[in-house]
Order: sequence, then C-alpha cells, then structure tokens
Amino acid sequence: MKNIKFARFFTIILGCAMLFQTGCAGHSKQARFYVLTPEAGIAPAMKKAAGIGSDIAIGISPVSLPKYLKKQQIVTRSGDNELQLAEYDRWAGKIEEDIGRVIAENLSHLLRTDKVLAYSAMEAIARDYDIKIDITRFEGRLGGEIEFSARWSVFDSTGKVVYGVKATDIIEPVRGGGYDHLVSAQSRALAVFSRELAQTLKELAGS
Repeated sequence: MKNIKFARFFTIILGCAMLFQTGCAGHSKQARFYVLTPEAGIAPAMKKAAGIGSDIAIGISPVSLPKYLKKQQIVTRSGDNELQLAEYDRWAGKIEEDIGRVIAENLSHLLRTDKVLAYSAMEAIARDYDIKIDITRFEGRLGGEIEFSARWSVFDSTGKVVYGVKATDIIEPVRGGGYDHLVSAQSRALAVFSRELAQTLKELAGS
C-alpha cells in the first residue's frame, strides 16, 4: 500500500513539474535579430535618367574588428572597462561582413557607380582602388552614444598605397533606449564614414 501511495505521489509531482516546465517554455523570450542599413541614395532609374554615373571600380577588403565585437550578441558598454552582451538581441549575420556590405552600398550611391563590392565578391572585378579598414571601436551605450574609431588606407590596382593611414573617429547619439536605436546609430556612423571615404576617392580620381 505504501508503495502504491508513493507511486501516486511521485506521479503527481512529476506531472506538476512537467506542467511548470511547459508553461515556462511557452513564455520564453524570443531572440531579435538586427542588420545595419545603408544610407538612402538615388535610385538606379533616377541615376540613369539624370545621366549620372562612373566607371570607377572599388573593392572593400575584409573589415578588421576587435575579437570582442565578433559576437552574434550585440555588445554594449556599461562602463569604461565593462562590456555587456545582449542575451536576446543579436546580429543576423557576421557583423564584419555586414559593415563591409553597408559601406559598399553607401559608396555605390555616393560615387554613382555599381562597381563597388565587398569581400569576397570584390574578387570578381578588376578594381581601381581597394580600401582596407581596421575598426578599433564600434559599440556604445543604450540611450547614450556610440563610438566609431577606424584606421584605413586606399590602395591602387597595383597594391600601392595611395592614401593612408588615416584615422577617423565618429560619435553618434543613440536616439532611444532600445537595441534598434543603437543599431540605427551605428548605421548613421557608417554613413558619415562612407562620405569621408567617398570624398577621398573623388579626390584621388580627380573628379
């Protein structure tokens, strides 16, 4: 009889535990995924109609990032020497590849050329210039500001340095307290950086 009572008691406890676990799983928080976005530019049809265009070809070499930023989780600062990794807010892909893609799209709009490619697609075309970018800081605080710091150089088609090494430091306010606001601020910082790159390339090309 005692064994039967114990078995019933154990079954009830096990059932309650399973119901509790199911309830927790049903209310688990879902991960959110983010991508950086390029600056709005002239649509291809508008460029063609306006007769705007360029044959300049540019490659964006693999972007270098500190190891602590190469995480799927979005990194923020909680102090001068303290970082936090978001548990549920993550990059949709590799952040270094996303940065290269956005810079390439920005330059395509700013220089009115379709021949701007990021690694590894850049290997498909002969290029007039290659840009190498070493980013040393690209994070910030929710509701505060993000900091972008990079060292970069421009090489010609023979691999000779024609501009460099240049340092760029950008501070962009985060217009809200969410991770979407943080990523938007990072996208705006890349737009500012892209405009600096575009101006340098225009000067090198003599246009």
